[in-house]
Amino acid sequence: MSHSLSLRPRALAELQAARNGYDLVGHGNSFLDELESVLDAIQAMPHRFPIVHGTIHRALLRRYPFAVFFRIRPNTSHVVVLAVFPQRGNHARWPKR
Repeated sequence: MSHSLSLRPRALAELQAARNGYDLVGHGNSFLDELESVLDAIQAMPHRFPIVHGTIHRALLRRYPFAVFFRIRPNTSHVVVLAVFPQRGNHARWPKR
């Protein structure tokens, strides 16, 4: 069963900023392809990704140092992407958003 997926506006802004940064060095499309693959995997089997805080899961991109943080809505088949963060950043700040 495939889950529906939505991105919070802040997560969408984060991924657009990351893509813009990679566009500057000619890797924007590759970054977006990798992100789409991860989002497809999340939609297909969201429970396979580890829980990192409360009910929030994390999926890592393989070729880029970014993580996708998401929550599965209870009693539904809907996934909400909360953040697209660089792995090098301070992850302690994002649950407070």
